[in-house]
Amino acid sequence: MKRKLKIHIISIVIVLAGCTDLEEDPIGILAPEGYYKSLSNVEAVLYGAYGNMASSNYYGGELCMALELLSDMTDVALHYSDYADLSPFIHTANNSYPFDIWATSYEIIGIVNNAIFGVSQVDASQEDKDRYEAEARFIRATVYYHLVMLFGEIPYIDNVDPGILSEVAKSSVVDVFNGIIEDLIFAMEHLPMQHPNNDQRTRPSKGSAATALASVYLTVENFEEAYNNAKWVIDNKTELDYDLEPDYQDLWRSDVQDFSKEYIFASDFLGNMRGDNDAPNYTLENDHGLGACQGVEGASIPYRGWSMLVPSKKVYDDWDSLDYRRKVCYDDSLMLTDKLIHPYTDFEIPLPHVAKFTRFSGVRKSNTAGWRSDMNYVVYRYAEVLLIAAEAANEIGKTDEGAGYVNQVRERARRGGVINFDGNGYGIFAPSAVPADVSLGMSKDDFRTMVLEERRIELAFEYKRLYDIKRRDLGEEVFGPNGREPQPRFDKTKHYLLPIPQKELDVSPNLNPQNFGY
Repeated sequence: MKRKLKIHIISIVIVLAGCTDLEEDPIGILAPEGYYKSLSNVEAVLYGAYGNMASSNYYGGELCMALELLSDMTDVALHYSDYADLSPFIHTANNSYPFDIWATSYEIIGIVNNAIFGVSQVDASQEDKDRYEAEARFIRATVYYHLVMLFGEIPYIDNVDPGILSEVAKSSVVDVFNGIIEDLIFAMEHLPMQHPNNDQRTRPSKGSAATALASVYLTVENFEEAYNNAKWVIDNKTELDYDLEPDYQDLWRSDVQDFSKEYIFASDFLGNMRGDNDAPNYTLENDHGLGACQGVEGASIPYRGWSMLVPSKKVYDDWDSLDYRRKVCYDDSLMLTDKLIHPYTDFEIPLPHVAKFTRFSGVRKSNTAGWRSDMNYVVYRYAEVLLIAAEAANEIGKTDEGAGYVNQVRERARRGGVINFDGNGYGIFAPSAVPADVSLGMSKDDFRTMVLEERRIELAFEYKRLYDIKRRDLGEEVFGPNGREPQPRFDKTKHYLLPIPQKELDVSPNLNPQNFGY
């Protein structure tokens, strides 16, 4: 049974306004004098941060939509709003998506900076105070990681009184990453080994911090530390209570995911709901959510959606049909509203659609496209730890060890499993010989290519691919004429970053210069 987080959107917390509409006013302490009486007050503020992370501007929609559309895995099928400009790379500094992501990110950062201040005000044991500060710093690091990857040089604010916000200068990419790493090291030192209550991985543990550290170190090409942190998680998986979920489909079953040992950190959407019609809609499948946007127009619940974000046919065709993960990831035939079983050629958009967030999404909270459901979003899971360890091991001369980590992931994929594959009941996807184990003795270059493809498939449509394209400089390959998603307007000197929102530049000249090309 889903344990609902009691998210408090506290009126007494005046969040840092996302660096939006920056006024010539100093920003001071963001909670009333004397608010912090105990760590329970700090916890309430942190719940506000989690609520914003689950909002429709962040993991509940726009951040995830941007990450998908800017990658080579998902294209625009129906054009409804600003999101449609992202995939063909025609977005400008006035596009609403960069602005909303930027604004919400700094709102979350303002909240957690306030929580860290609150920790310093309460009378409690140092161990307990460190644990709450570690949780806040994990959230802050997570948000800054997305900001620096999407925008490059940004203001790095790590206190509740940064002065005149419109005068806050941008920090270098190196300095932002150093702040992220410092926060995650503190988090790893002071978070508990297991997640609170350990029945739902929506608050971080040491394993969450170590996984995030491994991912960040991989990004900055410190492969030794990426390997060390991923290996620490692998070596301590029993105490951390991590493992691969036996059935790949179960990772995206709303009635199973809360108890999955594979989840390392997730964003809880159902727990953030405040009634069916109340705003904000803190749900994965809200009116900007990926589930509704990826679902099939005209289909029966639970598959119903708007056919807005749909992968190109080449992404589907290049994926071996004997790989169970393709069947889990895609709806290529299902029941439409006329109660007949149709192949994808009869969909309104005649392409296979993404199924991860629609097939077992639980109770729908809307009579339209099911844009509110029980489904959570997994930020990190154990399979990614294995693939980080594999990629990093290869770079430090341990290629055969890395092959073993990839083979653990592939072995799970070969098992097959139970899947609702026709919209009319359950069926068995039989075990397969695909994907085969990685052979020992591969060259470093060949292994690197292989493990990046394994990440693309294993983590398909989980919003990871854009950062892989960027950190490995794959843009010209994947968006070129022979790529899976040819985009002739793509320019790597420009499109590895989003523009700084024009609204921000208008009120905060210290954010200049604008990112190149915008």
